[in-house]
Amino acid sequence: MLDFSKVLKQIQDVKIDSLREIPLSQVLDSARTAYGEAASDARRLKDRLSENAPWVFWPVATPLEPFGVERLLPAAPDTVTVIAVDGSQIMPSHHEVHNCYLLNAGIAVISYGENASSLLESLPRLHHRPEDLYPLVDRRRVHIDELFVSLERFLFELEALMEYALNAKSSGAPIVALADGSLIPWSLDKMPIGYQESFFQRMQSSMQKLQEAGIPLMAYISHSRSSEMINMLRTFICPYDLSNCREYCSNLNEEDFPCSRIWPLTDRQLLAGQLPGNFRSSICLTAQTVSRALDANQQICFSYINFGSEIARIEFPRWVADNGSILDLGLGALAAQVTKGGGYPVSLAEAHHLAVIKGKDREQFFELIARHLSNLGVNRIQVSPKESKKRIGFV
Repeated sequence: MLDFSKVLKQIQDVKIDSLREIPLSQVLDSARTAYGEAASDARRLKDRLSENAPWVFWPVATPLEPFGVERLLPAAPDTVTVIAVDGSQIMPSHHEVHNCYLLNAGIAVISYGENASSLLESLPRLHHRPEDLYPLVDRRRVHIDELFVSLERFLFELEALMEYALNAKSSGAPIVALADGSLIPWSLDKMPIGYQESFFQRMQSSMQKLQEAGIPLMAYISHSRSSEMINMLRTFICPYDLSNCREYCSNLNEEDFPCSRIWPLTDRQLLAGQLPGNFRSSICLTAQTVSRALDANQQICFSYINFGSEIARIEFPRWVADNGSILDLGLGALAAQVTKGGGYPVSLAEAHHLAVIKGKDREQFFELIARHLSNLGVNRIQVSPKESKKRIGFV
């Protein structure tokens, strides 16, 4: 157990400086100056990014609109059905009565306008078969881990979102699909190539069906730590004609790079006080490797929106960015959701509550598994000695 008497002494060492978000005001001022210069010289920014993208240490995003030009959010549609999804999981454990894992998606379907109705439900999916626990990847059986389960949860949520959105089309109202968290499958590149290929096929299949149905897919990222715009500006202010980081800066710590006068900063910090309320930033195409592996019209774009409560990062496929009416539908509905939710999309909040698995839920889940195994006639149903001692204590 945690010894709070010892923790308290360490808490008392916390100074006011650690409560302030990095960076200092001087760094922020430099970044805002660079932002203004890039916005006023779009041609130079475009040339710098395209010429230096292969040479810098970080992926360089591409502006799809004039950089630095903020745009007022569209009005919310009077009639719309919002489908939101969030998820959680019970991780596999060989210390439990049975080695399995559970994915749980919370689904919120909320309609506005004529014949408004709502549907709130959770969608659990148990994975317990040998092919679930030892999937075949590149003709080899692999042991699943937390990364594998998190990626499967990503696909499970996206597929559920797609299915519920397509089912809602029968109402005749415009549909908007909302996801919690990034559409970029981080860490996918750590998986075997065969799994990556299968993952992209499943991901693109769901997004393609939403595209064919004309349903905008929007992802809401709260308190984003992304620095893609900052990295664009670092490339813009680099003092070298060719930003060859390896040649000029490989022997330096990152804080000593010439471009680090605007680092470390997040995009959100840069735009705070810069982006007016109810406005969005210019849309950019992410350069993250996992996004580039998608088809061109499915690659992930992003924009930042000042909702008043926070500056959130919003992600959506390229085909949404290229279709003005669908983009406006998604952004207008999303802004209304944030207002109705008092600072966070109400449908995503509902989906989260439906998805979350508490400690008691986990205990009851494994109790049900044990009872079922007993009914099947399994004689030895017990947790590992380690798990048993963890529950009752060693002393």
